[in-house]
Amino acid sequence: MKRILLLSVLAFLFYSHLFSQAKKENPGKTKLLVGIVVDQMRNEYIYRYWNRFGNGGFKRLISQGYYYRNLHFNYLPTYTGPGHASIYTGTTPRQHGIIGNDWYLKSNSTKSYCVQDSSVKPIGTKNNSGRMSPQHLLSSTLGDELKLSSPKSKVIGIALKDRSAILPAGHSADAAYWLDEVSGDFISSSWYMSDLPRWLKNFNDEHLAKSYLEKWWAPLYPIETYTASLADENKYEAVPNKKDYPVFPYEYKPFIEKSDYSIIKATPYGNSITKDIAVECIIKEELGKDEFIDLLCLSFSSSDIIGHAYGPRSVEVEDCYLRLDKDLEDLLNKLDKEVGKGNYLVFLSADHGGGDVPKHLMDQKIPAGYTHESKVLKEARRFLLSTYGDSLLLSTVMNEQLYLNEKRCESFRLNLDEVEEKLCRFLIGINGVAEAYPSKIMRYGSFEKNDIRTYLQNGYNFKLSGNVCYTLKPAWMDQGEKGTTHGSGYNYDTHVPLIFYGAGISAGENMNWCTIPQIAPSLSELLKINRPNSSSGDLLPGLFR
Repeated sequence: MKRILLLSVLAFLFYSHLFSQAKKENPGKTKLLVGIVVDQMRNEYIYRYWNRFGNGGFKRLISQGYYYRNLHFNYLPTYTGPGHASIYTGTTPRQHGIIGNDWYLKSNSTKSYCVQDSSVKPIGTKNNSGRMSPQHLLSSTLGDELKLSSPKSKVIGIALKDRSAILPAGHSADAAYWLDEVSGDFISSSWYMSDLPRWLKNFNDEHLAKSYLEKWWAPLYPIETYTASLADENKYEAVPNKKDYPVFPYEYKPFIEKSDYSIIKATPYGNSITKDIAVECIIKEELGKDEFIDLLCLSFSSSDIIGHAYGPRSVEVEDCYLRLDKDLEDLLNKLDKEVGKGNYLVFLSADHGGGDVPKHLMDQKIPAGYTHESKVLKEARRFLLSTYGDSLLLSTVMNEQLYLNEKRCESFRLNLDEVEEKLCRFLIGINGVAEAYPSKIMRYGSFEKNDIRTYLQNGYNFKLSGNVCYTLKPAWMDQGEKGTTHGSGYNYDTHVPLIFYGAGISAGENMNWCTIPQIAPSLSELLKINRPNSSSGDLLPGLFR
């Protein structure tokens, strides 16, 4: 009996020790949240490239994380600025105010960029590329609510694109860093700081952009293995450098000689340098090292520029994602080392998808086509001239919205509702236009949850948006015949991945229809903080089990 008792005591002590060690190594408490947004990533890329991914990047996130296979954007237009804002505010452009990357200002008849701010000073550069801030974002973000809940928490945004760093980070962030295309350095603005931190100055001194571009861009693997793509040489691709030809390899010596580092955005190395600065930031800012939860907002922008130029069926896009997979693996390994497994939470999604090249679809006998806002503007003005005797009643066309000169209409004693209705009927006659709606429908109409008109309403801001909204037919684009774009409410633009991985996340997947505004409130619950103030999304199903 004594022997059995002794063995029981020893066993208890042994397993208590193991449990204690496990708690130390994997306490399951989120110390760092890492948000990853991949620019222009269609959900189907995961399926298409799955067999080519390694085990440590996308496959690790999905096999050990929770994967939402049926996540969609629920507004128009599906652009980069609105996408990042919607992910981190939990609402749509109707509330958060980022109705496009750019939009028309009715008050002074000028155009506004979504993060421009002439009142701030550039930090780390003398260029106007540093005069940026989140001043146009009307809603609080996840980072803002984290700072309000825990002032000692750090919130930092990093991306090549300014809007992709600033809008996720929010108003009260400690920092947002983006690429200065002239110097190749990462910079900021006086909204966040008076000087760059020493670690970033040292990082910039390494001139990694130059080092990456000196490598050229050749396929990661033998070209014949890229069977998920069209042939490398085809007639559907453009190139960011007009003097170049869209066939591997790509050489960047002329850009280096001119100190033009904008081209790195159009290579997978743009994603790699984003990963590099993120790792340096985690280490030097000691993210996830204390009891206060930190937030790091990352956006990988190169996939968008590459997608625009070469199209989603290109070898270049496939190579970009195979390299991104390796960058993600490196990032996760660094998080394991610096923060510890079980101490960090990652979510990965995209700011929009991207359509197939219409010319390619047409060659496959699939309905598609092209139209242009310049054509819509010209024909609509001609219509107004013949109907009311004045073409200048229409100020401009932007983001598939027509902006009337309301003061001019008033001076002509015109009924705005009537003018808008007539314009809608006229627009339907333009080849490629699918639907058109006047502003009163956008303001007061009521439609089915997933109706395209609801998407238009969700993207329509009462003060900022135009008088008439229209949409194009499926696979029609305002685009040249080479390369592609995005912005529609069709599946190729709305359907993106969403993966949660790390602290408190059980492995699984979900096929329910979910929407982008559900991300921020769900993350708020995971972090146990207040939801962003305009948050309108339900909690994601299956995440809280």
